[in-house]
Amino acid sequence: MKLLVNTFFITAVVLFVASAEVVFAGFGVTPPYFRNDSLTRNSTYQQQILLVRGDPNTALKATVEVDAPGFEDWIQIVGGNEFELPRGQQKIPMNVRVMVPDDADFQQYTGAIRVKTGALDDQVQAGAVNISLGAQINIDLNVIDREIKDFRVMRIKTYDLNEGHKVGWLYFPGKIRFGMTIDNTGNVDVAPSNVVFKIYDYSGTVLLEETQHKGKIETVPPYGQKEVIAELPTRLPKGNYLARYEIYNSEELKQEGEVNLNIVAYGTLQQAGFGFSGLSLPHKISVILPILATLAFILFTAHMIVSRRRRRITS
Repeated sequence: MKLLVNTFFITAVVLFVASAEVVFAGFGVTPPYFRNDSLTRNSTYQQQILLVRGDPNTALKATVEVDAPGFEDWIQIVGGNEFELPRGQQKIPMNVRVMVPDDADFQQYTGAIRVKTGALDDQVQAGAVNISLGAQINIDLNVIDREIKDFRVMRIKTYDLNEGHKVGWLYFPGKIRFGMTIDNTGNVDVAPSNVVFKIYDYSGTVLLEETQHKGKIETVPPYGQKEVIAELPTRLPKGNYLARYEIYNSEELKQEGEVNLNIVAYGTLQQAGFGFSGLSLPHKISVILPILATLAFILFTAHMIVSRRRRRITS
């Protein structure tokens, strides 16, 4: 009986070690698919696939083959279809990109990406044993006849700013720079349509000013993610304030919250405030009207001179 137990124990250990060795030496991908169901014409989508291997003690070469009947030229492996899996790295990122042409049919596209690994060329020439392992990534793409314009706000950030200042009779407001990390979940370029700040005293009880962004907010490409800046004018003096913000996508409120706002004395920061676009409407008119009047006077004078010359010639 004791001999039977020992034999069973030894057999179990051997099977465990053998099983562990298979997993240790394995190779796979995560996620095992390249998928998007909301592509449109002229859109670009990129996805990262992790190549995972059990034994990172040897440098290997990866070779990628794309099997995508009818749309092979849409698919690109960023960095090339052959690359090295460096020694010591167990997870190696591979970026797959699809660029949909402007004449693509609106339909579903399926295929596969196959990744094979093997010894480096110099190792093969040196007589190393070339053991090939591979994995498959399923392609599932859908091109639709509809634009989706949507995004998520991942992070927000405010920056310190100089208070506004006067030049002559003109008041140039301070410039709030509000950073938003936007994740474009649609299939066309997108940016927040409006950003509104309601600025309170530091306790958040007294509303002092309401302002919204001026100028154009940079767009984010489809399925991309990056920080964009909204610029808002403020006429408040230096001090610490509480601002309640609202971020819109067209008429939809995408996110709201509170941030601290620190305004410092003018000239403290090497940062330009608003120029002409930040002036109030009366101040803009006070600048434009004299220019228009001067231009009108010049044109009228030129017209009168030309008219006199014509009369002299005809007479």
